[in-house]
Amino acid sequence: MSKYEYIGTILEFLIKKGPSSKYAISKGAAIPYPTVLRKLPEMEAAHIIQKVGEGKRGAEIYVMTPKGALIAYFGGHVRTSELFVALPVIMKHVSLSLDELPAVSNPLGFILAELPFKLSRLEDLKVEEAVSILGAILVWRHDEWYHEMGKEELERLLAWEENYLILRLLIAGSINTLEKMSEQAMRLSELADKFLSEIDTLKGRKV
Repeated sequence: MSKYEYIGTILEFLIKKGPSSKYAISKGAAIPYPTVLRKLPEMEAAHIIQKVGEGKRGAEIYVMTPKGALIAYFGGHVRTSELFVALPVIMKHVSLSLDELPAVSNPLGFILAELPFKLSRLEDLKVEEAVSILGAILVWRHDEWYHEMGKEELERLLAWEENYLILRLLIAGSINTLEKMSEQAMRLSELADKFLSEIDTLKGRKV
């Protein structure tokens, strides 16, 4: 198994099983314990996992970060429904407001100018950028994850108030993004009409 396969396997395990110790990752992901000891600090330094506390007997507990979730998702390690189920735990350890998300503050600028580049370099994402993309995925792939999960599983997930609030924040952020995109699109449309008139005038034509 290559070093990249180890990373993908660890990410897949964390997103499917949630916060875990080094030993649990080694056993559950079938990766030699020395390899886990070597890889986790590298992954933590790259901000794709983070240490969130201690478990039994002082075992360090690790959880996926938003950037790690995107790497796992776009790497084909998890389905959209699995990503959705994991998001409350991931977001529980992220402190951000809607206003801090670039997809909310400047959605067209983020999606048109920055997103293609960001997706090509997932390892360089900032946390607010990763959260913005996660929110967009939830809306974009809504039919997929909703039907895969089923109503009963979704109700179980939302039974925890904290899960409900976290997921609602992500969806609300996406709605806010779409509304601002509409506003920006209207302004761009007005500018485009004005620009067409200007170039037609310069060309000496009347439309």
